[in-house]
Amino acid sequence: MAMLRSESDTKLEIPYLRLVRGERGQIRLRVLELADGSWMEIPLIVLRGAKPGPVFYLGAAFHGDEINGVELVNRFAKSIDLRDLCGTILIVPVQNPLAFQVQHRYFIGHFLKSPLDQSPADPWISFPGDANGNMASQLSHTLFENLIKHADYLIDVHTPTTGGRYAPFAFLPPREIGIAAEEAEEVAKAFGADFILSAEQGIYVHEQSPHVVMGRRGAVAIGVEVGEGGRLEEEVTARGLRGLSNVIRKIGMLGEGASAVGQRIVISSMTIVRARRGGLLHRTVGLNDEVVEGQVVATITDVFGEIVDEIRAPHAGPIVRIATFPVVSSSERVVQIGVAR
Repeated sequence: MAMLRSESDTKLEIPYLRLVRGERGQIRLRVLELADGSWMEIPLIVLRGAKPGPVFYLGAAFHGDEINGVELVNRFAKSIDLRDLCGTILIVPVQNPLAFQVQHRYFIGHFLKSPLDQSPADPWISFPGDANGNMASQLSHTLFENLIKHADYLIDVHTPTTGGRYAPFAFLPPREIGIAAEEAEEVAKAFGADFILSAEQGIYVHEQSPHVVMGRRGAVAIGVEVGEGGRLEEEVTARGLRGLSNVIRKIGMLGEGASAVGQRIVISSMTIVRARRGGLLHRTVGLNDEVVEGQVVATITDVFGEIVDEIRAPHAGPIVRIATFPVVSSSERVVQIGVAR
C-alpha cells in the first residue's frame, strides 16, 4: 500500500532554479568562500515529476570516502521517467564536496588548520546548521534551509569507513518520536536492508543528524549503509538501485512494481567486538553469518606468524559489520554482532 503523504512540491522553491513540471534541473548551490577565492558548492539534481506530489530528498557522500553512494544516486536519477513521477526528488550526489575531493571522512585541510574551531567537524551531526557557525555548520545550514527542510521523505546514503563493510543496513530515528519512526521502518523494509537498526541511543540516533531532525519534524527519514568506503562496486550499486526504486513505489511517487529484497531484520543495537592484540587479522566469519556465544570469529597472528589472540563472540546473533583491512592494532573493531529487537 502506498504511503503518499501530500502534494507539498507545489510550494517548493529552489534558489536560482526554475522548477517546471516534467523537467530535470541541475545546478550548484554556493556554501562558503575558500582562501583562494573559489567556492565550496553543493551539486544538486532536481527531478520534477509531471504530476504533483511529495518532496523526496536523497543525499550521498556526507563523508568523503563514501564513493558508492555517489554512483548509486546518479544511476537512480537517470532511471526515473519524469512523465510517471508524482512530486519532486531532490538529489545531492556529494553533500560534503571538500571531503570528497580527498576521499576522507572530513574536509581535512581546514580541520588541520584550526582543529579547535572545527568541533563538530562532521556536518552530518551539525543539523539544522548555523549560518554563522564553522564550515560544518554552514554546510549543514545550506543543505537544510534550501533543500532538506522541505522534504516529506529523506534517505541519506552512507558507507562504512574505509576498511569496514556492513551488510545492507538501515538506521531509523528513535521510536519515541511516534508515527514518523514507524513509517521510517516501513521505508527501510521497502529498501530491502538486511538489518534495520531501531536504537534509542548511540551515534545513529544523534539529535543533530538529518534523519533525526527531520523525523522530529514529522518527515519519514532514514539513513542507509551500503558497501565499503573508498570502493565502487557494481553489485552494491545494483542492490541499492533496486532498493530506492522500491521506496519511491512504496511511498506512491511511482506506480506499482516493488519487489521484495533483503532479510529486513530489525535490531536494537550492535555489539562491537575488538582485537585485544595487534597483528594480522584472520576472520572466520562473514557478513550475515549467525554466530553462537563463545564462537571464534577471528584470530590474530603476530609478525612472527604466531597466533596471539582468539576473538570470540560475546553473545549469539548475526554478523552485521566486518573489518576488511588485514592489519589491526589492539582495540580496533573486528566485527559487530546484531542484537534482536
